[in-house]
Amino acid sequence: MEAVNRDALVQAALQEITQNYREASLSNVARAYGVSLAYVSECVRAQTGRTYKELLQKHRMETAARLLRRSDLNIQQIIAQVGYENTSYFYRLFHERYGLSPREYRLVRNGTTATRRPTA
Repeated sequence: MEAVNRDALVQAALQEITQNYREASLSNVARAYGVSLAYVSECVRAQTGRTYKELLQKHRMETAARLLRRSDLNIQQIIAQVGYENTSYFYRLFHERYGLSPREYRLVRNGTTATRRPTA
C-alpha cells in the first residue's frame, strides 16, 4: 500500500466538512485515499485535537448561526440546509453551543429581545 500523506488526508477531511457539510462523511475521504475510516479519524484527531464529528458539528452550528443572523430562512429550512434531520437534536446542540434557542439567538442578534411584546 502506498504511503498516504497525513497532512493531505486531514486537509481532505476538513475540505469535506466545509464543502459538503450537509452530507459530509468521513468514509468519503477514507474511500478516496484508500485507507480505513479509523485511520482517517485518528489522523484528524491527532492533528486538530478534535474528532471529525466535533469539527463537522462545529461547522454546521456556525453555519446555522450565520444563517440565523443574515437570512430570512425559517428555522426548519436552516436545520435542513445545515444537514440535520432531527429537529430536537439540532435544538439541543444549538442551545448547548450558544445558550439560546435558534429563535432567541436570531432575536438577540437582530437587536430585539425574545420577551418583547407589541404594545396595544
